[in-house]
Amino acid sequence: MPLSRNAKRRLALYGGAVVVAALVVGGPRLVSLLSPGVKVRNLAAEADAGMSHEAVKLLVEFLRIDTSNPPGTTRPAIDWLAGRFSCEGIPYEVVGDDPGRPILVARLRGASRDGALLLMNHVDVVPPGDPSRWDRPPFAGEQGRGDARHYLYGRGVLDMKGQAVAGLLAMADLARHGIVPRRDIVFIAESAEESYEMRYGVGWVLEHRPDLLAGVTDAVNEGGVNEVLAADIERYGVEVLQKAIVSLWIDSPSKERLEEFRTFLDGKDRELPERMTPTVREFLRFIAPSRSDVWGRYMMASDEAATLKPSPAETPEVYRSLVKDAIYSGAPAPRPEGGYAMRVVWTLLPGSAPREARDRLAGWAAGQGFAVRDHVVTEESAASPAEGRAWETLETVLRLDAFERAPVGIYVLNGAFTSSSVLRARGIRAFGVSPFNVNFRDASKIHNANERISVPHYLEGVERMRRFVVEYALAP
Repeated sequence: MPLSRNAKRRLALYGGAVVVAALVVGGPRLVSLLSPGVKVRNLAAEADAGMSHEAVKLLVEFLRIDTSNPPGTTRPAIDWLAGRFSCEGIPYEVVGDDPGRPILVARLRGASRDGALLLMNHVDVVPPGDPSRWDRPPFAGEQGRGDARHYLYGRGVLDMKGQAVAGLLAMADLARHGIVPRRDIVFIAESAEESYEMRYGVGWVLEHRPDLLAGVTDAVNEGGVNEVLAADIERYGVEVLQKAIVSLWIDSPSKERLEEFRTFLDGKDRELPERMTPTVREFLRFIAPSRSDVWGRYMMASDEAATLKPSPAETPEVYRSLVKDAIYSGAPAPRPEGGYAMRVVWTLLPGSAPREARDRLAGWAAGQGFAVRDHVVTEESAASPAEGRAWETLETVLRLDAFERAPVGIYVLNGAFTSSSVLRARGIRAFGVSPFNVNFRDASKIHNANERISVPHYLEGVERMRRFVVEYALAP
């Protein structure tokens, strides 16, 4: 039966009202589905829940072991790690020449030793300094308060006990599920990285117990730099190169004489030539889109822009130190034994020999009547190629990261030291990686008061490390 005119009018009226109501109620939901997602998180609430997570509980235990270097007594921390690996049924050995600063090497056996992955870690930490400058005690492993409630505080939480726990749990995940990896996963814990004493780390193992690292082709270590904008990772920076380091102490009865020598060294530094290595060029191209300075933008322009075309006055030190060897002198300071001491550091790009630089620097000092004490002379600088199973796995896991989905590229450290240089000198591909979302402000607290990490971001990093290790262990 056909509808009357009034019925049609009512249907149009009520039907239109239904459509309007649907748009009012469902419109915002539709817009949110069609619009880019905006992450809204209550980090404090996540942290409160996360404090009961196994990874956080283990990290708190680890942080409460004071491994300040100096004095560098790390035995309790090594024993703690040994206990954890024992509980997981993962074989390990504790080796080294000094019972107070031993080295732990654990190995999860796979179907083959060839192509093994090495997880590098150190357990010593920089002394916390004045405890009154800390918001929470440096060795308590306590949650922050107020606006900082989502943080876990503690010396070593970033450098690098948090990453060590993440590596331990990644190996444990395979063992707990009874999964036999295609290739071995090896974990090492060094005892004196913060004092550059390689005889308490992987260098000792390579020299005295190379069997413990047999088959290792790739390694991941600290040293990665993730660029964070607001609360999101914009770039995963994987460290592939660090400059070699020559560090000497210059002693003199006179502070004024050391100041004169400092001026002399500044002149020698200015004489050193600038040169662009291919790895540095690639690194600068990777970070250039996030730089607003003249030189950073210039690096994006063309292949011809691979030299220092802007004037030296426009070149920030962070760039200048990447394109030349550089000499840095500290301020003279009193010595307990009397007189004064000044530390001099010479950082060297690939192609410069550290031993030759050391002898040259010592010769300048001796020629002016100063006494010289060696501090550290690292291996010659060498870059790990952005290739191989570890690199490919990092690209796969990080680029598909459920939390961030950021690009992956190489990073160069211009003045920092890690034991990756020891591995690279022996042909092992070593990559500096940070699995954690750490902004610049929090990163600046490493080696300073109030070292901390956001608990939710820490747990996300633990998951990243787990996925990386599992993928590396099981990929064809």
